[in-house]
Amino acid sequence: MEESADRGVQAFVADVVQRGGSATQLKGSRAVRVKGVDGHSCVVRVRSTSRGQWMARRQDGTPGSDPTGSSYWVFVDLATDSPQFYMVESDEVESGIAADVELWLAERPGRVPTGSHPIPMSSVAHGHDRWDLLNLNRVRDSRHRKEVSRTRAKPAKTVKPVAEPDFVDPRTAIVSDFGGYRIHARFDADNSNVEITRGPMEGRRFGHPTTAANAVTKFVSDDDAEYDGWTFWRLDDPSGASLGNYLSRSG
Repeated sequence: MEESADRGVQAFVADVVQRGGSATQLKGSRAVRVKGVDGHSCVVRVRSTSRGQWMARRQDGTPGSDPTGSSYWVFVDLATDSPQFYMVESDEVESGIAADVELWLAERPGRVPTGSHPIPMSSVAHGHDRWDLLNLNRVRDSRHRKEVSRTRAKPAKTVKPVAEPDFVDPRTAIVSDFGGYRIHARFDADNSNVEITRGPMEGRRFGHPTTAANAVTKFVSDDDAEYDGWTFWRLDDPSGASLGNYLSRSG
């Protein structure tokens, strides 16, 4: 299953092409350089969600914090049958974040302005389908859609599968939701190791649940807060019990 962030970028790029423009994702980021029908280009930061609100960083409200030099943000809603797009000028988004963070800091002096910052639909609804901001056509052109489909790589030849014995992972399946992501992992009770199996930092292994929790939160949102791995992770099953509670019961 693809991460919603990557699916959102792909959906946005596809719509740009179908509206007469071109789009190139910037290396190492989820920002996209868009060229409109008039030949002018701009950088757009893409944020995606399938849960009703988007996640930015508190640092995004700080002047000069955007290394891409974006002109717009596009918020992609993947919760509907077809993706919905909301375009808002970068200055507006960033000033809104800055104002919210200022209030957040005032509530408790001494806080550090890092970590995730939610952006609700009410803040971006006015930008729905503002393709004109990017100098793109408001109506999709099916001819462009055909061109895109023709450029896809040809599928590999079908090879008859060879039967292999089923592998059952003996480690405990755990999960956590943070910063708009669902992170799946496996916990090894013999040595307390945690391996991220799906989501940010997929494939990374850590020697303890707390180490894994703090590494993931730092990676996702530059969050320097300390997290307790025994409560951060929960079982990936209907019970949803915390890892710590599960081990105390089984021990």
